[in-house]
Amino acid sequence: MKKNTVLIFLSYLTLYIVWGSTYLAIRVAVSTMPAFYLVGLRYSIAGFGFLVLSAATGRLKRLPTRKEVLAASFLGFFLLILGNGLISLGEKTVDSYIAAIIISSTPFCVAFFNRLFFGEKLHITRLAGILVGMAGVGLVLWKGDNTGFQLSEGIVLIMAGFLAWSFATSYAKKMPVHPDSFVNTGIEMSLAGIFALLGSALFYGGPATALSGVSTESWLAMAYLALVGGAAFLAYNYLLANEPSIRIVSYAIVNPLIAVFLGMLILGEEPVPLLWVGVPVILLGLVLMLYGDKIFKRNNPSLKV
Repeated sequence: MKKNTVLIFLSYLTLYIVWGSTYLAIRVAVSTMPAFYLVGLRYSIAGFGFLVLSAATGRLKRLPTRKEVLAASFLGFFLLILGNGLISLGEKTVDSYIAAIIISSTPFCVAFFNRLFFGEKLHITRLAGILVGMAGVGLVLWKGDNTGFQLSEGIVLIMAGFLAWSFATSYAKKMPVHPDSFVNTGIEMSLAGIFALLGSALFYGGPATALSGVSTESWLAMAYLALVGGAAFLAYNYLLANEPSIRIVSYAIVNPLIAVFLGMLILGEEPVPLLWVGVPVILLGLVLMLYGDKIFKRNNPSLKV
């Protein structure tokens, strides 16, 4: 197995497991911490950490160019401030499992932007994989009631957040980012964190006032998101540079499944009614998303839409 193949596999594994745990962590953090202070703190800590680590290990062999800084600012704004920030804000009033269901449609949005920007056609098996995977997510997260779906401000914020994230995920391949993933991730996170903190100070007031009522649990959740979540974003940036975007966003299908299992394992939550029906459906959707085009004659134009 080649080195880059190992890194790609480990990056996917990191996204699947770590981001599957962040739904709960974000929910805990924003229960007492202003959402954009959360964004600013977690990304400032992680971003400067990556830059220091890059300099200490010799990865920062040259300073980023002006174009690379602008590209990092652009991606950091759409991925972290708008994308993650609006989702975090929405989770103050929306249950994490509903956020997971909404975000599971990210592959559709990325496919749309890929077609819009690059004329990229979606292999029919990948489209089928997205549909099957989303159906599996619905089965895994269904709690056996019929409360229905009501549009709320929180849901609108989450939808806007994942649209911004999907746009940047697709458009990232056009951006002239720094070639080293550690450096690029550090720049994106640091700039996004600084901007979010400045905006938070204007919107919420100074940190001494705005953060005075933050609970210990929220601080611990923020630290987890900064350290562990930062490692996952590094993996995400590595995949953006080395993998097709429509394959990368398979995490949106897998994360809810991981979140459910972590809830059962750590919090002792009861299994949802259709868990063991939904699991194989999600796995089937994942296989179709990742390998369907190879299995069913990738270059056959009649199988693309």
